Amino acid sequence: MKIAVIDCGTNTFTLSLFEVDSKGHFKRTFKDRHYVDLAEEGIHTIGPKAFQRGVDAFRSFGCFLQDYPNIKTIALGTAALRQASNQAAFIEAAKAVSGITIQVIDGAKEASLIYKGVRLAAPLGESPSLIMDIGGGSVEFIIADNQQVYWAKSYPIGVAVLFDQFHQSDPINTMEIQALNQYLEGMLADLVALLPSYPIEYLVGASGSFDVLDNMIGSKEAGQPFGYIDAKDFDVTQKQLVGASFEQRLKMKNLTSTRAKLIVMSVLLIDFIHKKIDTDHLIVSEHAMREGLVYEFLHT
Repeated sequence: MKIAVIDCGTNTFTLSLFEVDSKGHFKRTFKDRHYVDLAEEGIHTIGPKAFQRGVDAFRSFGCFLQDYPNIKTIALGTAALRQASNQAAFIEAAKAVSGITIQVIDGAKEASLIYKGVRLAAPLGESPSLIMDIGGGSVEFIIADNQQVYWAKSYPIGVAVLFDQFHQSDPINTMEIQALNQYLEGMLADLVALLPSYPIEYLVGASGSFDVLDNMIGSKEAGQPFGYIDAKDFDVTQKQLVGASFEQRLKMKNLTSTRAKLIVMSVLLIDFIHKKIDTDHLIVSEHAMREGLVYEFLHT
């Protein structure tokens, strides 16, 4: 059995192909990413160029999936499509070129799928951990252990949104960082107030920006779906990224041009949260929403 999952994120559209064996175990066998940047002209409307890039991505996905006539295909839209005023027009245009219907899910559903995916990969224990999934349009936070979710919420503070508001200088300056942290204190006030009620064991990062850090630091062992990043290693890397210009970041190891643009917002956001929970290690989970979706499909 094969399942295709299309994740329509704010920055990238990703097609993942999963193979399921007779015991219900699955693994990803293919991934195709298209940089779309839906929020190029703001998060509330998909601009003409981004609209066309997104439609082109679906045309490509549709062509690829023609070779798999019996495959189960699920396409999900998240933060950017949730907020876009021309959401319906985009969904119609994408279906017209690919035959694929996009389901737009809310933040609560996205957080639920992220937890299900992370639980398959990361060593969640009996003590609660804070799971964090950084997207372009939103960030999901989940307080959970290996048995249950205690609390979850999606915030409209994705790195593309934060970049437009706070990253005006190159490199980013101290005043912009202070303004960002003040903004996060307000936006995440309920989360920050809640954290002391839970003995948080780990900060668990779900794919995306955390994968970038993993590629730069080398936390995961070969074949492992998770890895540990030492807090000191994160601190060193974070300072290097924040202190560098875009051109300097482009020259850093394992950092693509699309990631180099937004990674500063990512590490500043991670640093803000990390200081609130004071844990020695960050865990990077290779699995997130897409894997959670496959798991849910197979178990419902």
